[in-house]
Amino acid sequence: MGDPSATIEAMLVDCNDPDNPTPGMLPAIFRDIVGRLDAAGLAYAVLGHIALALHEQARFVGEIEIVADLDGDGCERAGELLRMTRARFAAFTEPELCRRPIGLMIRPCTGATEARLLEDAICRPWFGVPARLASAEHLLWLWCRSDNHTHRVDAAALIAGGTVDLYRVQRLLRETDDTDEAGQTRLRLAIGGAVLSTTYSFSRFMAERRARLDPNRIPVWRQPPDHPSDADTP
Repeated sequence: MGDPSATIEAMLVDCNDPDNPTPGMLPAIFRDIVGRLDAAGLAYAVLGHIALALHEQARFVGEIEIVADLDGDGCERAGELLRMTRARFAAFTEPELCRRPIGLMIRPCTGATEARLLEDAICRPWFGVPARLASAEHLLWLWCRSDNHTHRVDAAALIAGGTVDLYRVQRLLRETDDTDEAGQTRLRLAIGGAVLSTTYSFSRFMAERRARLDPNRIPVWRQPPDHPSDADTP
């Protein structure tokens, strides 16, 4: 498997406007904010599509989402880091200066489960710098607890890819789910979607393979025309 971060970089091209430099600046902005977090000694984990690419297929990214340990004066420090990075790359992050700015967000971790998210983050070279990316289990856990339903395909693909420990996700949800078990319900729906998509793809593949291997199969274009019925015979 190739470097998913390199694949993301290859996608950072504005097809409608190839001369637009904004999407291609995402790796530089990522390196800047990660370097500032490391220098400040703040524990963090990268979320969103950037982290998802480590566990599933890479896709276009328009924002950088980070969760960090911001106890004490951490919020002020993180705010200052954001201001410094945004000031350096204002031409690519400010709505007033570009058409589709790159999003940049740092939020504090909440609760013991998100604290473990930081501890379990996976260290990888990403966009040319060492970075800490959220695990597949924590990404799926966050998705199950989110009210945003726009990433169902990501969840199903993540499960179908076989890189996530579903038992661990269930344990995380039991620790944090509310009384109506909305997270458990979303997880079951995502598992069902993954199973259906995988089964359909496999069944279609086998049907096409059987058709190609059938020695008696005659292509439609080589089949003789139907004989006219008696009613059509003059």
